[in-house]
Amino acid sequence: MKVAVKISDVKLHLTQIQYQNLISLFQSVSRVFSSDNPTHVNPIVSPSPCLGDNSVEAVERRNTVNLEPEVRSTPAGDGMRPWTTVDVVASVKAVKLHLYDAGANTESKLQDHGIVQVSLNSTTLRYKSLSDGASEAQLVLESFTMSNTRPGGSRFREIIPAADHGRNQFMVLYTSSGTSSLAIVTVDAPHIIFAIEPLIALISFFASVPGIATDTGQREDVVNDMSQQTVSRSGTDIRVELHDISISVLEDDSNAQSQAIRLYIDQIILSQQVRTTMGLKVLVLTAPGYCGLDHE
Repeated sequence: MKVAVKISDVKLHLTQIQYQNLISLFQSVSRVFSSDNPTHVNPIVSPSPCLGDNSVEAVERRNTVNLEPEVRSTPAGDGMRPWTTVDVVASVKAVKLHLYDAGANTESKLQDHGIVQVSLNSTTLRYKSLSDGASEAQLVLESFTMSNTRPGGSRFREIIPAADHGRNQFMVLYTSSGTSSLAIVTVDAPHIIFAIEPLIALISFFASVPGIATDTGQREDVVNDMSQQTVSRSGTDIRVELHDISISVLEDDSNAQSQAIRLYIDQIILSQQVRTTMGLKVLVLTAPGYCGLDHE
């Protein structure tokens, strides 16, 4: 079965007040569902070394899957190669998100209280399922851009400009089989140019949610339970690759000849395999320099 879905352009506007309401609603729903679950008590089962032990723990031990670092597909029982059973592709040309600060409490004030505009261009999501139970999901963004919409005389409106190459800028690939799964995240040539004011406005926007520090004890228990479940059940290898990273911190974004601190990173690879510690590998990292934006 093949399904192709084309979505028209999506435009979203989110004020700081709306963001706070959404997070508060999400927290309320989470508390309702967590309070409905009764306290789980583990039954006491005497351990038995017998092979014929049919206790829950013994069955789980015998059925434990050996997760390996690579994704291995399970061959079909009749010797035939697996075939695609479901192939779904969804694409959207542009997704734009506008963020506004706390002063945007009426529609007439939106223009004077903008923070940033985020654009996801040429987004494609694909899901494929095979006859042997394996599956694959892929998310591809041709470009990811962010621009400064704060009022003022900024000469550098593009915080993350569009990539100047013909390759896809952001890709996520997830594959899963009966024995293991692998997630690969690739970010190609993210060039970031920002001043301090938009960065502070973004931090204030996402840190404005009230009530995060309440119910600390209960939430710590929930987080600990989720962490234990993640450690015991997660079997996904993760690899993150960052290529050709450029970060420029402007001294004065209202000056076209502003000086800036620049940081260049040729490649960073982060990898985490099942039952191993996370590793960090930085191939090439240039020291930050202090130079004008009009110089290479």
